[in-house]
Amino acid sequence: MAGGGNGRFWFAVAGLSLFAAYSAQKLVRAHFGDDADAPRYEFKRTIPACRGSIFDAGGTTRALVRSIPCWEYRLDPVALTNAVVRPKGERQPRTKEAICRTIAGQLSLDYAKLLEMAGNTANRYQFLAQSTDTASHDILANRRYVSGVAIVDKQIRQYFNNRRLCHVIGAINKEGVGSSGLELRYDRELSGIDGYVRGYRDARGAELRDRQIERVEPKNGADIYLTIDANLQYSVETILEEGIREYEAASGWCVILDVKTGDVLAMASYPNYHPLMFGRTGDDAKINRVTSLTYEPGSVMKVITACAGIESGIVSPDSLYTTNRNDDRYYRLPGDGSHVWDERMSIRDAIVHSSNIVIGKLGCDIGPERLWGYMRAFGFGSKTGVEIPGEEAGILPFWKKWDKVKWSRAPIGQGVSVTAMQLASAYQAIANDGVRMKPHVVSKIVYTDGRGPKVTLREVASRPISAATARKIRKMMLGVASPGGTARRAAIKGYSVAGKTGTAQKVVNGRYSDHLYRATFCGIVPSGVEFANEANIEPEPARIVVLVSLDFDKRTKYHQGGNSAGPIFKNIASAALRYLEVEPDRPDELMDED
Repeated sequence: MAGGGNGRFWFAVAGLSLFAAYSAQKLVRAHFGDDADAPRYEFKRTIPACRGSIFDAGGTTRALVRSIPCWEYRLDPVALTNAVVRPKGERQPRTKEAICRTIAGQLSLDYAKLLEMAGNTANRYQFLAQSTDTASHDILANRRYVSGVAIVDKQIRQYFNNRRLCHVIGAINKEGVGSSGLELRYDRELSGIDGYVRGYRDARGAELRDRQIERVEPKNGADIYLTIDANLQYSVETILEEGIREYEAASGWCVILDVKTGDVLAMASYPNYHPLMFGRTGDDAKINRVTSLTYEPGSVMKVITACAGIESGIVSPDSLYTTNRNDDRYYRLPGDGSHVWDERMSIRDAIVHSSNIVIGKLGCDIGPERLWGYMRAFGFGSKTGVEIPGEEAGILPFWKKWDKVKWSRAPIGQGVSVTAMQLASAYQAIANDGVRMKPHVVSKIVYTDGRGPKVTLREVASRPISAATARKIRKMMLGVASPGGTARRAAIKGYSVAGKTGTAQKVVNGRYSDHLYRATFCGIVPSGVEFANEANIEPEPARIVVLVSLDFDKRTKYHQGGNSAGPIFKNIASAALRYLEVEPDRPDELMDED
């Protein structure tokens, strides 16, 4: 009896053991066996849209910025340790070391370092690499061969011009969202609309591509086309950076506008940054000094005051204007410093020699209300509307808030704050016979969803002065870049230059510094008023406005606009005229060289 009972007991144990082994084998095969490809559960996966490209004015031949789809690989040490990887037909599973060798080989990683990462189970999803290699992806995505590798669809944003044009183009963050510049301004258009796929995964988690339920393709982002030419931009940035070093400035900026359209042909700001390093870049380098830095313009504002005086009929270019600093009718007229000044001086000579006293008195005669109105009409005190984010409006206090000192200081560019874009836009109006155009850096947006392109319309922003006044002002400005003017080093052989210098004292701790300055030269070339020798020949039309400014953070002999910003203007404008193939309007000067 006892022996029979023991036999039945062990028989039952054996039976249960066989059943457990069979069940375990079925479970293992369910997860890792040959039928693991059978659908086990439904999923939905996002198909990211490809971010749109940015092109220069030259078209589609070569993008300035482009996104390339890729895969991002991350290591999960827990999954690498726990998952059993057995290639089909092999009895023994692959070791962790063998899997790490495969991963390292496909991604060109250091095997020893990868093995060390694999041992750190407390740190999951460690970044390995990004790659566009399809063959490597097929191997690393094969759950029968590799485990512990998480794969995410990503995009690599390529900035082909590196630091060039960084303040216009901007950058994106780690999530692929625009952080600055046009990348931020047009993030929605550039991003597109993601698609998705619904289907089944097998027991290993691998997607069964032949069992898809639904697939919606993504709509890739729109392409942005600029008004800026990459070749001209390269010349501008190179010349500007060389000039900053030569004249020992801390920073500098430049913008070129097309006279007729207001299009931005080039825009540079220094210091700059690489868009891929935006997150690690200091705030000083991120500033677009053309649109986001406001500063007292200094004497370049005198031209606006002269426009107001002539347009309102108070003065004419050549009529003598008598000034007396001790005249009781005027409250504390400004001094003239090193400028030329006579008690009887024409407005033309006051512009050529940059007389503070004469222009200050003219501002008083115009009156705060009327002068403020002209300044507003030229665009000061409001944003120009250029497409770059972060544009500042500057500071132009309402005329009723002007004290008696500002009556004579605002006309010479003190007590008001402007941006370089505002200044260039005001000079564009003078160059364009009194018609100020809204500046643009984007010419069109081309969508990929079948919609027609969105073309930027050229808009008239204002008409601050008449064509007759604009031409008189440009003729007056011709003397600035001449042997007797404040910017003789800005002259360009073969071309007439209508320009104006500005040397503005910087405000430090609420007071004007006696040795820190910002130097500016803004010029129109050709001037559009220089007539050929033959009778009844129309002058070459004004073509471009070029503004150059330098910021000095130490005492230097180059702080005046005429001897630093002026020569840089000359080099930049000369390069632009050659590139744009603008005919000289003073060909006799070129003939004299032969």
